[in-house]
Amino acid sequence: MKFLLILLISFPILANIQDAPQNFPTNGKQAVFVDMTKIVSDIKFHLSKRQALVTTILEFNQPVIGAPLFDLVPDVIKAEIDGFPVDVREINSPDRDTTYRMVNKTLKPGMHQLQITHLIDTNIRFNTDYVELAFWMSDLKDRRYLERYLPCNLEYDQYELELNLSFTSQDIARHDIFTNGFIKEITPNNYQIKFPSYFSASSFYLHMTKKDKYHVKRTHFISIDERRIPLTIYSRVKRNVTDAEKRARKVLVELESMLGAWGHPSLTIYIAGMGGMEHSGATITSLWALGHELMHSYFARGVMPKRGNAGWIDEAIASWRDDGYQARRTPGFSSTSMGNHSIYRRYTDQKAYKQGADFMEYLNHRLESQGGLKSFLKATYSSHLHRTISTKNLQNLLYNFSGEDFSKEFKTYILGGKGLQKQEQVIENPYHPQKTTAEELELL
Repeated sequence: MKFLLILLISFPILANIQDAPQNFPTNGKQAVFVDMTKIVSDIKFHLSKRQALVTTILEFNQPVIGAPLFDLVPDVIKAEIDGFPVDVREINSPDRDTTYRMVNKTLKPGMHQLQITHLIDTNIRFNTDYVELAFWMSDLKDRRYLERYLPCNLEYDQYELELNLSFTSQDIARHDIFTNGFIKEITPNNYQIKFPSYFSASSFYLHMTKKDKYHVKRTHFISIDERRIPLTIYSRVKRNVTDAEKRARKVLVELESMLGAWGHPSLTIYIAGMGGMEHSGATITSLWALGHELMHSYFARGVMPKRGNAGWIDEAIASWRDDGYQARRTPGFSSTSMGNHSIYRRYTDQKAYKQGADFMEYLNHRLESQGGLKSFLKATYSSHLHRTISTKNLQNLLYNFSGEDFSKEFKTYILGGKGLQKQEQVIENPYHPQKTTAEELELL
């Protein structure tokens, strides 16, 4: 027992590394996916320079010898690994489906510390005496999660993030910060935000604005497990706040009675006047799409996809809910490969919204004798809240729940040959519009 304890102390468990894509050779090195344990980012706002300088320390456990991988879209200014200067390169996945950052140094297995310095250059606006910043994200484009703003790991991994926000000058206006983390104002305009350790790259929500720019209501709702959940709703239009509260409370009753208690410490809703994006216990959305986005705090940011090939699952579930929880005897389409793209794929196939929802209707019919798809989803939410799943996991969970083998159906309708993709019409997603950077800035 003593020997086992020593082993556990010496070699921390690599919680999510088994879900990483396959390591690969590049530039004369072996590129290696790692398990991040904690990230601390300090953002210092220089209003006179119109700069947001970020220094980040990433602690990670590397399973095998090689050059560690992470991601960051903005250019790296300076990098150190375990206290020594190092070069960081931008490299492609073997099939060129996506891009990563690689520390250009071969490291031994074990714990390491990477320090990165960079500037935030996306969705930030400097004014005379305040800054507007938002971590807007998208599940429909490559490299559109936290890596747009901070160095981080891929969606397969979960880790704690501590974010420290400060200003070089104290002669500035006050700010409002909307987030799904735990926020503390250390001194006026200096904040510390800690996010839960179950978060992945797509979970985080941050929106910093000039104080009192938005109409805000801070209230709460009582979950079915009797927890008092803080609820923050804000919008530029005052009526939207009132309407959103009424609609949110109605949808929360629906979802909690169907799937179980709200799985996050709080709920933050930004009514921005258009379809938006889900986060863990937070959303930017329109009134029309609010139910869709709240469902995603159950499936997408409650039960989370391991990678792009699993992104279809939560969009299919949410769209099935939007269509009224229907059932059908056949999927109604021939074949797709929405869950069978490159293992390095990092975004969702848009066929999830139509063909994926139709497949959920089919599963609802097939599971009728066991209480339908709702019963299955409730069981899955209970067992996998704050955990990641893949398409294969979903297939296995269906078998364990029903005793039926759905492998033939998955092979045909979800994992079909790539040459079959164009057989079915792809309906553009109405809930998560692919905003341009200019449009995103308007949402600040």
